[in-house]
Amino acid sequence: MKHKLRPLLVAAVLGTSVLTTQAQIVATFDDLTLPGADTSFLSTKSEAGQYAFTTANATFRGSVSFSEWGRYEAFFNYSNINNTEDESYDNMWAAITGSGVDHSGQYGIAFAETDPTNFSQSPESGPKLSTPATGSIVAGVYLTNSTVAYHWITKNYGKNDWFKITVRGYLNGKRTQDSVVLTLANGPDEVVNTWEWVNLQQLGAVDSLTFQASSSNTMTPFYYALDNLITIDGSCPVASNIAAVSINENSAKINWKNIIPDYEGTYELAWDESATLAPVTTTVSVNETGYEIKDLQPATTYYVHIRTKCDDGSFSEWDTASFQTLDVTNITAAHKGKVQFHISPNPASTVLHIHSDNKVNAFVYNMQGRLLLSETQAQSVNIASLPAGVYILHVSDEQGNRLGRTRFVKAK
Repeated sequence: MKHKLRPLLVAAVLGTSVLTTQAQIVATFDDLTLPGADTSFLSTKSEAGQYAFTTANATFRGSVSFSEWGRYEAFFNYSNINNTEDESYDNMWAAITGSGVDHSGQYGIAFAETDPTNFSQSPESGPKLSTPATGSIVAGVYLTNSTVAYHWITKNYGKNDWFKITVRGYLNGKRTQDSVVLTLANGPDEVVNTWEWVNLQQLGAVDSLTFQASSSNTMTPFYYALDNLITIDGSCPVASNIAAVSINENSAKINWKNIIPDYEGTYELAWDESATLAPVTTTVSVNETGYEIKDLQPATTYYVHIRTKCDDGSFSEWDTASFQTLDVTNITAAHKGKVQFHISPNPASTVLHIHSDNKVNAFVYNMQGRLLLSETQAQSVNIASLPAGVYILHVSDEQGNRLGRTRFVKAK
């Protein structure tokens, strides 16, 4: 609103990673082509007519027309414009965040024209889903204000004015029973300027979505941005981004994430010395995305195995990462410090950004464990030369201490 993981890459451990990444598909807009920096898809359209573009398994549509008043563009576009200050309509395709979710380069953005029968709202419009997402649950999407809408609202709204986006689901042409609403502005002082996750699971099985803008103020510019639309093909959502922090000779704190941001579920976790995808020891049940492992042996490599348990009794695939406990003779304050990093965008097509407090050494491996790329003291890796597929990123600090590893997808 306003306002130490030491991974040992083993082919056997990572052999089924492609299967787990396919269970949830993320429409990031980063897999789409743009003509250059600070531009949008519609800048490539010089003729009137309908158009469509597809990111992951979601197809968005819109139109371009011309009249005596000039060019008119409606509904969906995608952009890499990072201008958050220019409130003129020359900057209509900019998100107020200046970037996509997790600082990714591209995002979707929409202009919802006014419904001619009701000036307080727009018609419904949204993406069609393709296989394997068709007829399955959509996890959710991130939404935020455009730069134009944000500045207009802060200057023109009264305390009782509001701006909302309503998301609905359809299956075989029939609306599902529920809808989900995100309030993008509540008066001039509560105006969203960050990416807000909108959980869409309650819409049920769908083959398309619609977005509808509405406002108490009929002069509100119906622009908004969207990113990371996550669809589920019926599989239990995977746990990922496993990282070990606060490692010492006898314990380590394990953190992970679920691909669905607000997923509330149970995880099975185990640790052993077996370089296999599934554990060879007993598991513990965990209701959070963190767990402290105790009573470990010094200077020992351990493998952490985590999978999601869904409400219907099904499980996700296992994900596994490794770390090494410290030697009792080599404990330093630096090693005990909490170190975290994350990457964006994911999938990525040209550059993979590494977000960390300090520059890191980065190593990119293929799924067979062969080193393909490396960068020293960097905060990004150029992956343009890699074929499309799934890869592993290892990072270490300046002293060579391994900090963690994570998977990423190289888009076409």
